[in-house]
Amino acid sequence: MFKIFVSSLLKQHGIYFSRNVLFRESHKAAVLREIGKPLVLENVKRTELKANEVRIKVHYCSLNTTDVQIITGKHPELIIPLPFIPGHEISGEIVEIGKNNPNFLKPGDRVIAMNDLQDPNGGLTAEVIVKHRDVWTVPSEVPLREMTVIPYGHGTALLTFAVHCPLHENDLLLITAGPAGMGLAAIDVAVNVYKAKVIAICDTESSSDLVREKGAYKTISMNKSFTKIYKDIADAMGDKKAKVVYDAVGKGLLHLLADFVDVENGKMFSIDPFYNHDKLKSFKPKFDLPKKKERTEAQERNAARFIDNVRHVDLYEYPDEDIYRQMISDTIEMRAQGMIAGHISKLFSLKDIQEAIKFIVEKKCTGKVLIDVKCIDGEDCEDEKTKKNNV
Repeated sequence: MFKIFVSSLLKQHGIYFSRNVLFRESHKAAVLREIGKPLVLENVKRTELKANEVRIKVHYCSLNTTDVQIITGKHPELIIPLPFIPGHEISGEIVEIGKNNPNFLKPGDRVIAMNDLQDPNGGLTAEVIVKHRDVWTVPSEVPLREMTVIPYGHGTALLTFAVHCPLHENDLLLITAGPAGMGLAAIDVAVNVYKAKVIAICDTESSSDLVREKGAYKTISMNKSFTKIYKDIADAMGDKKAKVVYDAVGKGLLHLLADFVDVENGKMFSIDPFYNHDKLKSFKPKFDLPKKKERTEAQERNAARFIDNVRHVDLYEYPDEDIYRQMISDTIEMRAQGMIAGHISKLFSLKDIQEAIKFIVEKKCTGKVLIDVKCIDGEDCEDEKTKKNNV
């Protein structure tokens, strides 16, 4: 009788029990209700778990360039279900588990999780529900804050370099690195895991400094005409050819890079989530060849062949679930061993989400932007001491 009374009293305050776990009926989330409009911090109702799902109390969520492009309507061809909660790289603590538990998760586990870019229930919320297949435990020695920004970028690079074009020591790569941090992650994996050599094409001087810190031995700035970029690549390459071209930027840069791929063993990859092969073929930026350099018909054919055979790699959409899960597991292990490191451009609280979006839109970021989801309405915000300790 007393238990019934207490349960009734808690429900009056929006709190109730489910499977002996205490929950609130609603929680705060950053919600997009209209494309191109600001996110709104509002209460969303809690939903029941399905058998193949896990409920996570969110600590941090990465705000990626792709998220911002969806929010601002840069890709109108995408049909986004509204209302929409952005955020597809998440970390936190498990609070509830569905009936099916193939990965032996437990309440209280420190975890990272991923979800689909277009999933309407993303990670910018106090609680998130994801599928079992998309959750991994994190060792206690690895900071959740840093681990949040690692899975997608580093995991995609590992999938590319381990499965689609196995790298070896001293292999030469051309990697384009924009503000989203995907190219930066690829440089980290290529240099520090495979001991390969990287020439990086960067969008800003500040990102050039950062990729040099990550181990790129040459950098080229994108803040020039396509003709000048082509010349700078040619000068940097000399008579060498790249085994891998890894494009994390788009903008037709693959057309410039196709001339510099090893004809026998080279491959080109795009990891842009919005990659469209027809658009790539139809959009070829105009550029002139440097003086005294003529491109032969054979070179034209080879460049066209590489463009025809660009492979798009999307870790989340990878059809083999075992390989998908293994890539993230290996990425976590590499971070635990100190082989790789995540780079956080800036940390924002959830209540300052619009400032974080503006930070990305204005291209001030040099890597991933992280949202402290625990910090809602000024509560539970990290102080400077906690930030320094990477708790």
